[in-house]
Amino acid sequence: MSEVYKGEILTSAYAKYRIQHPDWIFDSIFDWCKDGSFLLAVDVGCGSGQSCQQLCRHFTSVIGLDISEDQIKNAKSKYGHDEKIEFRVGQAENLSFLDNDTVDLVTAGVSMHWFDIPKFLQEAKRVLKAGGVCAVYSYMLPRADIPDVESFYNKLKPFVDPRVQHYWSKYTGVQFPFQVVKRQEYLHTVECSVESCLGLLQSFSAWHSFNKNNPDATRHLEEKLRKFYYDEKTGETRPMHMYYDYFLILCRK
Repeated sequence: MSEVYKGEILTSAYAKYRIQHPDWIFDSIFDWCKDGSFLLAVDVGCGSGQSCQQLCRHFTSVIGLDISEDQIKNAKSKYGHDEKIEFRVGQAENLSFLDNDTVDLVTAGVSMHWFDIPKFLQEAKRVLKAGGVCAVYSYMLPRADIPDVESFYNKLKPFVDPRVQHYWSKYTGVQFPFQVVKRQEYLHTVECSVESCLGLLQSFSAWHSFNKNNPDATRHLEEKLRKFYYDEKTGETRPMHMYYDYFLILCRK
């Protein structure tokens, strides 16, 4: 498991600007779990803990695991007061703190592409109870309703870590070692400010790599966005719309 989200700037941007995942994701997961028990869920690659809070809606206990100490520190500061949640620093490929057949749900939200995927999936299968659910979900790089957005992403792609190649194909090349596998997709629209859009970009590791080679990129992008969304009638900046192409993979042991 790669420790990508470390350092105060990146982890702070992640916690502040990454969106809350839509209820559709969790409603679909809970529906798949309905024939089992809702005792223990483990969120692997939990980041700053947003998904753990959602899982608490139905599960008695939730464990959030991340390799980044900075992320876990952030998660504890935001959600550590909830007695249902335990946050741990650890690797996705090593869930040895869990016994065989003890977990009802394993999730990996916007994170599995950073793991050693076969090892993680085998560990998930080991700890899940018979009939337990493994749910993996993510979204493609969000789109905005501005001209030349594809050109911008094409400039960004060379700076994306090559380890995330499965992400670009929505994990279609991944062999999931489970009897039942189901895929769902969903387009999620979010209204946000120019400031929030720029903050979101700062939460992506690729943007930081791009910025090192293009130090004026943030300023140029901000100028472009403010010009495009400027409302001459009000003299203010109009809200943006960001489009998130979500995909969810549900597996049952």
